[in-house]
Amino acid sequence: IMQYYEYNEFMADAILNLFPFDEALEFIVECEKKRPITLRTNTLRARRRDVAGALINRGVNLDPIGDWSKVGLVVYESQVPIGATPEYMAGHYMLQGASSFMPCIALAPQEGEQVVDMAAAPGGKTTYVAALMRNTGTVFANEVNPQRLKSVQGNISRLGVTNAIVCNYDGRELPKVLGRQSVDRVLLDAPCSGTGVISKDPSVKTGKSAQEIW
Repeated sequence: IMQYYEYNEFMADAILNLFPFDEALEFIVECEKKRPITLRTNTLRARRRDVAGALINRGVNLDPIGDWSKVGLVVYESQVPIGATPEYMAGHYMLQGASSFMPCIALAPQEGEQVVDMAAAPGGKTTYVAALMRNTGTVFANEVNPQRLKSVQGNISRLGVTNAIVCNYDGRELPKVLGRQSVDRVLLDAPCSGTGVISKDPSVKTGKSAQEIW
């Protein structure tokens, strides 16, 4: 496996220890396949059918992402850079993994509430929560890494979010800053090991170590 699929020893052992051999091999094979691009319609500025129509006219092959989402689109192929269309620049959609829709849907924020996104960068979930709240209430978009704040601020501005406050704290300090029991909901989609993105970043196969993850 190490030689054929070009994994380092740590990653190969980690996968083989996590799954039975047949499942581990199936996982490795699936990781070699490219994933389609997914995007989320920004309902603060556009409707999904309008975004889909505009992109189709630009030579994009896409479909609704599934019955479970009213805002998602999956892109199979495109004649134009999806992250540089006029619709993208105007904030009509956000390039965003479908899996990151789920925490926002599960959070189910309501209009007028006070909500904290504990690990906000690059802003996909913050802006989705803001859209679900229809730009009412307040979303505290917190990011502990100051170097990632620009991405949050940029996406908030591009997508027309007006109910977000960007802050830079260790999440453990937020009760002191905002007050205990002062918010209605907290979203924490915590940073992870980054080992599940091999399909779009093959360097993960050789770039991860026990020291980095554990």
